[in-house]
Amino acid sequence: SSADEGEATVSPATLTFTNGDWNTAQTVTVTGVDDSLADGSQTTNITVSVNDGSSDNNFDALNDQTYVATTTDNDTAAVTLSKTTATVSEGLTTDSFTVVLDVQPVGNVVIGLSANDGTEATVSPASLTFTNGDWNTAQTVTVTGVDDNVIDVDTQSSITVSVDADNSEDNYDGVANQTVTVTTTDNDSAAFTLSANAGTVTEAGGPATFTVVLGAQPDSNVVFALSSADEGEATVSPATLTFT
Repeated sequence: SSADEGEATVSPATLTFTNGDWNTAQTVTVTGVDDSLADGSQTTNITVSVNDGSSDNNFDALNDQTYVATTTDNDTAAVTLSKTTATVSEGLTTDSFTVVLDVQPVGNVVIGLSANDGTEATVSPASLTFTNGDWNTAQTVTVTGVDDNVIDVDTQSSITVSVDADNSEDNYDGVANQTVTVTTTDNDSAAFTLSANAGTVTEAGGPATFTVVLGAQPDSNVVFALSSADEGEATVSPATLTFT
């Protein structure tokens, strides 16, 4: 008999030796059982015991003996992503991908998800949990673009998909991290605004003022030059404005 027929079976179920063939060896075949579990190599005890009710009483007292069968696993733990690129925009648009396990685990598998640049894109949820029962049901991950005021054109960041070894069954611990490359399209453009386009000054020195502001955050300094077309009528101060 096999202690675990989900790993190994034994055939035949019985052997009969007679007074005439007692010294002729009989063969027992142990066969590995294919499953979808990533459970590594498993050992199964095959028990050989005298059937007292059907045997010579002189053999009844013999102890059982054990043959240990090792079933090597042909299932490789792996994680599959539906895609490895995503595109979002700074207008808080989203993209998504799915994650699924390739083979059935013997326990829970927790997948961690993290964004390397939260100023460009965020990821949700922070983790996924697959069980022995739902391992082959894909779960969805959402990537969201983050809005900023920086003129940074289209920017790439990444989402790391990794097995949480501390909270997952051991056969999945060695699965390598995977990366989803995220492109965040920029919605900012270079511009500046004046608070007023006209004003009145007096020859007695009564001033008029206006302000200047940038429409988006620059990567480096922006310097404005200010000049009067007729300094005999009006002067301007300061001569330059610097935005950082």
